[in-house]
Amino acid sequence: MPKKRGGQPNNKNAYKHGFYSKYFSTFESKALSDLPVTDVTNEIGLMRVQIDRFMQVYTTSLEGLDFEERMAALRTVTLAVGRIASLERIQSSAGKNLDQYSEFMRIFEGMDIPEEELDKDPR
Repeated sequence: MPKKRGGQPNNKNAYKHGFYSKYFSTFESKALSDLPVTDVTNEIGLMRVQIDRFMQVYTTSLEGLDFEERMAALRTVTLAVGRIASLERIQSSAGKNLDQYSEFMRIFEGMDIPEEELDKDPR
């Protein structure tokens, strides 16, 4: 029987960290596996620190900047703040999805459904 297009059942090629996973060391893969996929708290913190550092340098050199340079700096800060907002939406949405998944699993917890039935592709 010929194979269907796309990933085959039980194919783990893109599992967890996708295309780049083969480039991670064992230590890095373990560290990444321990992180919740929905947690972007560190990325949000990093962006805030970078904005703060940028603003410190920007305010000390403000007098030497022309209009275009000031506008470029404003655009940079605006983009970074927008990225923080995007990351916060991702984290909020992921938390809601996780709550919905937990509720879904509680519903099916008491049912006696064979594991192979749960793994079937619904198509």
